[in-house]
Amino acid sequence: LADGAASAAAAPDAAPWEEGNVPPAQNEELTTRMKHLLEAIAQDNPDLAKDVVYPREAWMQTKDAQDPGKLWDSKVQSAFKKSVHRSHKRRKHMDRAKFIGFELGKNVSLVPPKKKDLKKPAWRVKRSKILFSVDDKSLSIEIAEMTAYRGAWYVTRLR
Repeated sequence: LADGAASAAAAPDAAPWEEGNVPPAQNEELTTRMKHLLEAIAQDNPDLAKDVVYPREAWMQTKDAQDPGKLWDSKVQSAFKKSVHRSHKRRKHMDRAKFIGFELGKNVSLVPPKKKDLKKPAWRVKRSKILFSVDDKSLSIEIAEMTAYRGAWYVTRLR
């Protein structure tokens, strides 16, 4: 899988439904973006993690909905902002959070097209984790769902 995942990341325009395409692998770029997400939660500022949110352009291309843009605004962007705020409030001393690492969820799956969901198949993974510490205590934040687009993973549901 590592070799195939690397080739998928090297060919970001390869569509997930093309034969031979595999889900993206965890890499340094993804780890950096997850660090941005922890910073956004620690500072209660979702704008610091714009690079981890599933892109609106991708949503428009892949979502089977009457108004996919409006749906992205409410289901992805607005929900992401609320989740960042809730995650910040839920834990004490987040301003002292130190990033340790990121673990991509273990159950990556190719989700088939489905009415009122996807127009085309897409790779999804659930239960990825950001690992961090606060005052030397190891903690984690679970990401509910990530979806691949053009060779990279993006958050579609934080909580």
